[in-house]
Amino acid sequence: MNFHHLRAFIAVAEESSVTRAAERLHISQPPLSRHIQQLEDELGIRLFVRHRQGVTLTDPGRRLLEKARALDHAASEFLEAAGRTRCDNTVRIGIAWGLWEAVNRARVELAKQRSEVTIEVTDVYGSDEQLRDHSLDLVFSRPPFDRTCLNTATLFHDRLVAVVNEDSLLASRKALRTQDLAHEPLLLWDRPVMPFLYDKILDLYRRAGVTPHVIPTPGAVPFNQAALVQVASGKGVYVCLGLPRTGPRPASGVAVVPLSDRDASVEVCVVWRKGETSPTVLQFLECVWRVFPQDRRVASLARTPSHRAS
Repeated sequence: MNFHHLRAFIAVAEESSVTRAAERLHISQPPLSRHIQQLEDELGIRLFVRHRQGVTLTDPGRRLLEKARALDHAASEFLEAAGRTRCDNTVRIGIAWGLWEAVNRARVELAKQRSEVTIEVTDVYGSDEQLRDHSLDLVFSRPPFDRTCLNTATLFHDRLVAVVNEDSLLASRKALRTQDLAHEPLLLWDRPVMPFLYDKILDLYRRAGVTPHVIPTPGAVPFNQAALVQVASGKGVYVCLGLPRTGPRPASGVAVVPLSDRDASVEVCVVWRKGETSPTVLQFLECVWRVFPQDRRVASLARTPSHRAS
């Protein structure tokens, strides 16, 4: 048992729904269900009754809920104390897909002032849980975020692109509208892989008055090899985030064309805990503001430490 299991239990109990709890924790449903099953197996207790409307706590589950809340609060206080006492020479950063260059520009700026600072980097996949449990200090990612305990600042916007077969008439265009894709099958990954982007794409089609012929591609994500092969084979088009400028370009067989719709972009944000007090983390944020200038109100959030949220 670990604290991810306890937080999963608390969220499902308070929401009476695995779906709503997963949205609250910013994770997909399968790992959340596994956390609950593993906790029940280890305790030897059935915590929930499952039914079509959601879940209901069993009597043992109700008795354990307050204990779980107390443990979660104690763990948050412990992690907060550990964060204050650890050496303030390290910044732990989570980076979402394709955002390495943005982080590196701020790292280079910081190195000019404090070359002794260590930057620890972790790949993240759209979840801000690691910020909330204090295992990361900053995250460079895309929405959604839990803004009740986190500060966010938009650095720039990612333009969405269409990945089309290179023999298609669409491949010769400098830009496309979503309407231009109306007659093309839309290859779409499982929603839990990138729920925010999945919903954004379908909303673009809805705004364009287009009902896409969706072809599910279980297990695929934008710009993995399977996705490129399907597009090159003429199975359909992908609408997704652009390739990182420092990453590999697509191989022959496909073309990448930006979408010109006004709303065809996604925010890229830096995210940090409210009330952050670490001088090194705050100095890294100052470097972020120099690389990606912000208005005074946003930049001041990082300069005015207040109560640290748990």
